[in-house]
Amino acid sequence: MTKLVFIPLTLKEQLVKKIESTKNENLLQLLNIDFDYFTGTGDITDGVSKDEINELQQMVNEPDDKDTLSRKEYRQATAAWRNK
Repeated sequence: MTKLVFIPLTLKEQLVKKIESTKNENLLQLLNIDFDYFTGTGDITDGVSKDEINELQQMVNEPDDKDTLSRKEYRQATAAWRNK
């Protein structure tokens, strides 16, 4: 009788096996993007249009309190809610 010996797969072998068996294109695309990002071979803005980058830059440069109301403005805006 032959005895079977289990040899554990390395992490790399496990990942390759999972990648080869998946049919989920979205998952593969995410893995590819993450791999490129974490290995330094890609840029986080890959696939982002110039317009989207400009919009993000404008949002970053907005003042923190741009959409903040003063207490007085808040009280005026919600005054109707406090009436019975």
